[in-house]
Parts: sequence; structure tokens; C-alpha cells
Amino acid sequence: MPFQLFLLGYLLVFPAPRSIENYAMKYPAIPSDLSQLSLCFFVKVVTDQKLQSIFSYAKLDENDIYAESSPTETALGINDKHGSFNASVYDGAWHHLCFTWENTYGELRLYKNGQFEGQHMGFEVGYTVRSGGHLVLGQDQDTVGGGFELENTLNSQLAEVNMWDRVLSEKEIAAQYTNCRIPSGSVVTWSEFKTLTHGSVIVKH
Repeated sequence: MPFQLFLLGYLLVFPAPRSIENYAMKYPAIPSDLSQLSLCFFVKVVTDQKLQSIFSYAKLDENDIYAESSPTETALGINDKHGSFNASVYDGAWHHLCFTWENTYGELRLYKNGQFEGQHMGFEVGYTVRSGGHLVLGQDQDTVGGGFELENTLNSQLAEVNMWDRVLSEKEIAAQYTNCRIPSGSVVTWSEFKTLTHGSVIVKH
């Protein structure tokens, strides 16, 4: 379905050539510790056949949470544990992605364009994401707030990145795709990033 993303306020364009200077950063981010979460966004990946880091959150050393995509998979990491799904978005089109995770049973799920794609169980059971870290769009943090590597840099368009401190229902996620709109998250809201860009990232209305 067509995405009327310009109606949603703005996009962030991470242009070519790739650069470790291109990112958006919020600090401090995540106001309270998380035992569960939902992360949803729209992304249009430039098909350059490389790994692209979409979202990265780090508190003490490396990533507590990261989302990335490659030509063969889409993945979410929690506490540097990698949860991959056979769901590529490397076709030059807009896609809606939602990850959900909770630490009681360690259930990690991916939804693509409003549809359930797969799950992992026993994924980081008992782990808690600590509040107050650095949140970066477009780069992978190898150190807190930095350590960016060119090979992981985002070269895509990104919109409506939001995060909640709960597991969204399948109905809520499907509605985001159907309505071409992601409501503001309780933990991370898209409106925050408009003034938090660095380098050559373009804010496009």
C-alpha cells in the first residue's frame, strides 16, 4: 500500500555517501527501566546491499537495544544478543516494522507491514534495559554515544520512530500500518528527533 508519510510531519533522510557524521542522537533517553518494549517505525532502505543500523540505545558500554537490517534479514538486539528474522526490506519501498519484547518469557516478535513475521522465545529472560542512556538513529554504538563504523551506517529514509514500555497488541500494530500513522510512544517519540540531527541528515517535510 502507498505510504502518505509527508502527512505525518517529516522524514529523516540519511544520504549517500555514507558517513559516521550522519545520525540523530537523544541523551538522556528512556525515562525509566524497561522489562518490556515495543519499537515501531517506517523505513525505506536504499538497496546498496550492506548492513544498515537503524536504531541503537546504549547505557553502560555497548548496545542495550539495536535494530538493523541487511539484504537477508531484519534484526533486533537486546543486551547485545542478536535476534534475526528472515524478513528483508531491501526493495526500495517503504515498510512498516514493529518489534516487541518482554523479559518474563523472553518473547521477541517482529511484525512487517502489519503482519506477524516470527518470534524467538527465551530471549534475554530477566534482563532489564536501564534508563538514561544514549539513543542514536542511523549508527551502531560500539561505545556509549560513539564508536560508529562506516560499514554500519544508515543510507535510507526513516519516519515515525516510536517506542513504548509495553507489548503492543497485534490489533494496535496492524492499525499503524493500515492508517499509515504510528502514535507517539510512551518512551520514545518521533517529534523529539527533528532538532537532534547531526552531519548531513536531512529533515524533509
